[in-house]
Amino acid sequence: MYRLKIVAFVIIASLYCFTAKAQETYVHIKASHVSYNKKLSTYYAYGNCTIYDVNYVLKADKVSYNEKNSEAEAKGHVFIKDKAGNWIRGSYAIFNYSTYSGYIDNAVLFIKSNHLYARAKRIIVLSKERYFIKKGAITSCYCPDFVNLKGGAHPKWTIEAWNTYIVKDRFLNAYPVIMKVRSVPVFFFPFFHRNLNKKRKTGFLMPQMGLSSYYGFKYIQPFFLNLGPSQDITFYPFIYTKRGRGIRSQYRFWWTKYSKGKWDITVYKEKIPYLTSAHRITRVNLKAKQYADLGRYGYFTYDVNIVNNRNNLRVIDMSNIETSSDRYTTSKASYYLNYKEYFFNAYAQFYQDLISQNNRATLQEMPVVKFGVINKKIYRNLTLDFKQTISNDFRIEGKRGFYTDSTGFLSYPFKLSHFSITPKIGAHQIYSRWRIAPDSKDYTRRAFVPEYDLSLSTSLYGIFLTDNEQGFGGLKHTIKPTLSYQYIPERNQEFPDFVSVYSKTNKITLDLENILTAKYVDNGKTSYRQIFYNRITAYYDFAKEYHTPFPPIYEETTIKPFDFLKFTSKAHYFFKKHLFLDSSESMDIGNKKVGFTVSYNMSRDSDYNLNDESVNAKVYGYPLGGLYVYASFERSLHYSYYPSRKFGFMYSEDCWGVGLDFYLTRSPEEQDDGRYQTRLDRGFWLTLNLTGLFSIKREY
Repeated sequence: MYRLKIVAFVIIASLYCFTAKAQETYVHIKASHVSYNKKLSTYYAYGNCTIYDVNYVLKADKVSYNEKNSEAEAKGHVFIKDKAGNWIRGSYAIFNYSTYSGYIDNAVLFIKSNHLYARAKRIIVLSKERYFIKKGAITSCYCPDFVNLKGGAHPKWTIEAWNTYIVKDRFLNAYPVIMKVRSVPVFFFPFFHRNLNKKRKTGFLMPQMGLSSYYGFKYIQPFFLNLGPSQDITFYPFIYTKRGRGIRSQYRFWWTKYSKGKWDITVYKEKIPYLTSAHRITRVNLKAKQYADLGRYGYFTYDVNIVNNRNNLRVIDMSNIETSSDRYTTSKASYYLNYKEYFFNAYAQFYQDLISQNNRATLQEMPVVKFGVINKKIYRNLTLDFKQTISNDFRIEGKRGFYTDSTGFLSYPFKLSHFSITPKIGAHQIYSRWRIAPDSKDYTRRAFVPEYDLSLSTSLYGIFLTDNEQGFGGLKHTIKPTLSYQYIPERNQEFPDFVSVYSKTNKITLDLENILTAKYVDNGKTSYRQIFYNRITAYYDFAKEYHTPFPPIYEETTIKPFDFLKFTSKAHYFFKKHLFLDSSESMDIGNKKVGFTVSYNMSRDSDYNLNDESVNAKVYGYPLGGLYVYASFERSLHYSYYPSRKFGFMYSEDCWGVGLDFYLTRSPEEQDDGRYQTRLDRGFWLTLNLTGLFSIKREY
């Protein structure tokens, strides 16, 4: 009987030995064998030992715990883990459960939130959050030999530091540092800092670097300034060794759930030529955007784009160096409010002329006010649409003034059999008062212009189903023809150029849509995909002289028979000349491994002369695992040159990635005499990512 009591006591002790209180926390010990030395106030545990409290769990082959100083000594297969999932593995440890400090020999530390491993002969635990490592190696790559403390282990990359100080979820400081790829040293840093806090924090970001035949070596050093949880500023000081230096700043804000925006300001001190102070030009560009949803009080937006030098954003037509394809920058602000069928809109627009010597003759819309009612039911289907426009148009030199346009329509939509019919009758009342600046003489004019509209539309359906229980299940063919007529009689509307007028119109329009929708069944789940869409719009205006019964028609087509193939086309075709006035086609072929995109664009001027024709193409693929390669080009067929050619690669694995983006671009450059010439720029941008530590990205 006495022996049975002893055996029972040993079994119970091996499962749960004691609970000791130490500074308001309870420490528990579990092991196969536990003994207690009352004189030393120390517990000794052997075999599958576990000692833990609410914050830390320590496991080892052997553990001794002193209940007076709350210090544990662990030997053999030591493993310490906190409640956040961070752990340390080693061969020997001293750990104090009162101060949560100690050290672990031959150790590996894992920080879960940043997926970082640190290995050293000794890792010192200073507190719950702080570690100090002497002569340690840090990596985010998982290497079994490295983690299991085997000799000769070389992860894909490591940074080795003489001193490393880590504060969990805050930062990592290391100095001096040698970066290694496998066992080969590649970089030296006197000091390295890494923010481990996933929350935004003020500090320097990793630099951006590239090389250009025109700009020279490019270096950008971003600095992030945290202004709070909903706004920040990032500064991008940059140096182009051949062309100059400057700074770009970006202010981002998200003041409320429905109000956000950003401001970009760039100041660029350009030096021409290299290493001289002659012909210095300071270029300043401001871009600002904001969208604010004010709820029942409406919407407010602005989009500002201002340059101090008209040539900053000038885009040159390569066939004629004196012409520009992008003449103006536009800055605008708008406020919109609606309540049921009623609306109010006020906006202003400011233009900068990038071609003229000054902006004195540029027309500005400042401001324009519109209000009215849309689709207001008066009686049964009788509907009223009314819009009042008041516009003030200003320029320093030339015609300027204001005008009003009062437009009202009555419509009565109804159905007759399978047809939807909508007759509309309305009128436009225009009034304008203007002067020709700098002359102070005023001119006034008014006009009354009636308008009559009629539209007829219907939809036809055809459904073709299969008996398949898996895969293709059938087709639905939809045809939507719409026939409309618009008549505006001729009225005297000799207004200045800033007034929107209504020219004589006697136009009939046919719009025809064809849609094919496919049905697919996959394991009992049904899905639909539009595999074909075509729209043809043809019109004839009897008030105009076409000298042909067939004026240009509009065509739009989208074909997507498979997930990996898509073709789109948009064009205007003129039967009389048997040519396209403009066209845009594109084709995309691709899956998760490889892809190809090509597009063609063409346009003609009012005299049917070709003024643009270009091809864009890009091919990309993943030939090996995490390797991504691509090549793209833009070719002007009309002017026989390449505005842009690019190619590069990005190789990524679980803990690192590296990439290079090469480019050859042509762009205009202003000469000393004011003329423009094109120049070729060759270069590359570097991308380097070490997961958990830093990322060097391509140009912003």
